[in-house]
Amino acid sequence: MSRRNQRGSRGFARTDRLGSSLREIIGEELRRIDDDYVAYVTVTDVEVDNELTRARVYFSTLNLEEEDLEGLYTHMGRLRKAIARQGNMRRVPDLEFLIDPGLRSGTRVGEILQTMEAEGDRAYASSPEALPAEDSEEE
Repeated sequence: MSRRNQRGSRGFARTDRLGSSLREIIGEELRRIDDDYVAYVTVTDVEVDNELTRARVYFSTLNLEEEDLEGLYTHMGRLRKAIARQGNMRRVPDLEFLIDPGLRSGTRVGEILQTMEAEGDRAYASSPEALPAEDSEEE
């Protein structure tokens, strides 16, 4: 069945609506967990497959460390229970946690721009245009 045929009354596919609900439920539950590894984790997106059996949970965090990923998997059972309870679901999709690739790309672009700016400043400082102008007027 095409994705177009799965659209609900508001024009959103069921998987999109479920992904949005899961993002809210998981984000809310993470705020309740008292664990340093998940304290600064933000769920940025959730993609649910068409069979509703697997959900990819994209997240961002300040450090982008693998420990944050391990912390999420440590609390998998609690997150699945919250989804089942709040989402009124008979079968909770399997969760897969992934660091948001957009965040890493954005961080990398920022690093490149900083490098270019630093190199540009050095190149400009050594160019003849950057030398102080001498007074051409004679007294």
